[in-house]
Amino acid sequence: MKQKTDQIKTFKHKTDLHEIQNYFNSEKKPFVIKNAFSSNIDLNYLEKHFSNQDVIALNENSDKETLPMSELISKVNQGKKYRLRANTKIGNQLKEHIDTDYLEQVKGNTKHLFDYLLSFGKTSRQHTLFLSTSENTFAKHAHVISGLIIHLYGNKTWYISKSRERFKSIKYKSLLNPNPLYVTDKDPAKEIALKLEPGDMLYMPAYWFHYTYSYDINISYSHFFTEPIQYYLYKTFLMFSYQAVTNPVHSFIKAIRKEPEEHIFDREEIIDKCNKIRNKTQRDEALQFFKDNDYS
Repeated sequence: MKQKTDQIKTFKHKTDLHEIQNYFNSEKKPFVIKNAFSSNIDLNYLEKHFSNQDVIALNENSDKETLPMSELISKVNQGKKYRLRANTKIGNQLKEHIDTDYLEQVKGNTKHLFDYLLSFGKTSRQHTLFLSTSENTFAKHAHVISGLIIHLYGNKTWYISKSRERFKSIKYKSLLNPNPLYVTDKDPAKEIALKLEPGDMLYMPAYWFHYTYSYDINISYSHFFTEPIQYYLYKTFLMFSYQAVTNPVHSFIKAIRKEPEEHIFDREEIIDKCNKIRNKTQRDEALQFFKDNDYS
């Protein structure tokens, strides 16, 4: 299968599994498998199975709200702007409702050293639920972990860098620390727009920059994992080294004591961090950057 210029490699579910596995293991670039899964998970499904569970969601002002899943779904159905980001409590339960055999076949069941760190704390960080409503977007960012994202409901457009970003392009290297997140400027000329539909699966490698935009209500499940140490040493050495040095020990202690979704930055936390920048010009630029990105 030949790949068109400036497009994400696309496979079909009927594509030979070995071809997909070889691309996953050798190229380490984003790719999508169309119609990889069948899904019956929608808002009604979440309400039926998880209605009484409290979740932490970001409202239209990018402030955190803790509310039952049933109340969140009610607000979403009323057309209110909310997003549920990286919820691990429900994500770990939801994985029992999804046939992840194909995902495991693509990825393989080998665990790497840092995978065990993802399981520290009350809930494994490997299994997460995302829910977004219309007009939700994120800052352009990258993670130290990779992800296989299964799109379950609705549509979401991903904007993915055509190639790996350089370390120097990363903004506010100390601002978001110790949150394992890097941010940079959006640039349509250097990005590929990819629309995910129910049943699609996307591979997003560690430290590959991306962001999303929602045109309607959508739900997805992400299986996060780490790459072999050789990946970090040969493909993302500067990013990995910087994060290894600057990520303080107390972030691991905090992770053990709290659920991962409690660490999600909201508007007040980001403004507080921006205001600690001493240089006024840099401070104002940072505040504007995150405001333009919906404080996400």
